[in-house]
Amino acid sequence: KHPQHFGPLPEATHRGRGLDALCGDDIEVALIVQDDRIVDAQFFGEACAVTKASASMLMFWLIGRSITEIPEAYEAFQALLANPKTPANELLGELNELQPVGAFPTRRGNACLPWQATLEALAPALGQSV
Repeated sequence: KHPQHFGPLPEATHRGRGLDALCGDDIEVALIVQDDRIVDAQFFGEACAVTKASASMLMFWLIGRSITEIPEAYEAFQALLANPKTPANELLGELNELQPVGAFPTRRGNACLPWQATLEALAPALGQSV
């Protein structure tokens, strides 16, 4: 109901959009990156409760991280959602709390949408194409 790090970030250096046409989620992730570190992160848009919760937790987690950590962390997050027996991953911290969402395959996409928008935003900085 009250997501953290929600709202525009006009001075963002990187932006990515997450869109799920099936459920209507449409969010934008805005990041400030300095010296390959995320110094601020916000998201905004319309989304379901799972997407908002995931985005809120992810934005908090991102601040202070090196951009090179993000792809590996996303792989760990996907593994966590894919298998309920996967042990908590220390790298993910509080994001481990989202593991029960993995029991609902249609909701996995909601939990992953903020990650995908983040990776889209960081793709040029990571030398990747979207």
